[in-house]
Amino acid sequence: MTTLLIIAGTDSSGGAGLTRDVAAATAMAQLLPQFAQRSLSLRPVVTAVTVQTDAALEEIHPTRPEVIQSQIRAAAATGPISAVKIGMVGSAMAAESIAKALALSVPDTCPVVLDPVLRSSSGGRLMQASDLKPLITRANLITPNVQEAAQLAPCLSDRQPDSPDAPGNASQTRRLQQARQLQDAGADAVLIKGGHGGGALSVDHLFFGDAHIRYERPRLPRGRRGTGCTLATAIAVQLMTGRGLDQACANAGDYVHEWMKEAATRAAPPSPSKRSQPDLALDAQ
Repeated sequence: MTTLLIIAGTDSSGGAGLTRDVAAATAMAQLLPQFAQRSLSLRPVVTAVTVQTDAALEEIHPTRPEVIQSQIRAAAATGPISAVKIGMVGSAMAAESIAKALALSVPDTCPVVLDPVLRSSSGGRLMQASDLKPLITRANLITPNVQEAAQLAPCLSDRQPDSPDAPGNASQTRRLQQARQLQDAGADAVLIKGGHGGGALSVDHLFFGDAHIRYERPRLPRGRRGTGCTLATAIAVQLMTGRGLDQACANAGDYVHEWMKEAATRAAPPSPSKRSQPDLALDAQ
């Protein structure tokens, strides 16, 4: 049995948080031959209960840090953990508790993917960037979007925000500076997501060691809630199968892109029916 430990908050709207993590992990596993003969086991740890809709974050009820630690201990006691995905944490005290519990219950060889959730996808602020320091040190991969990277690793170049017309070299230099700051803070690797940027292409930048890999995909006309949760969880599942970090990020990114395309297709207005086409042709004549 292969086990993913998911540490995150709940979302009463179902669009993000633990609900989305479970759905993403299950869907990703169904696409992988490694899980044809062995099941994927999911062990959730609740960091907070949120009250939110698709449009707004109304309330946050944090889980006590000692309860978070107890959940992690119990999850690990049930059986070995193969990978860890961390989403919403909620507070500095919670981050410290999670880091301590992982050190006690999860081996250092276990990959940890940190999605640094600072705001909910419905717009509410959840925590400060500085609160995540204990977990950045433990993370094998951290997956901030453009805005989160700027908050986690502020640098002089951030005085000029991204725009569709921003020079590519300036944007790439900024990403490199941010990634290096996060690596200096302890993260093994950094994937800076380009979904909130501008331009025809959405470009994700992966930095690990001295390597830099770009993943380019066409920018879609509309987004979808829970994309950050989905990507980080999909990467964690990929890493559980032994894939290298660069291939895991590529495969997970492709999966999320297709998942978003499905939503965009469903939201598109219906095309003219076949019955209407001859009428238009007759009118044209």
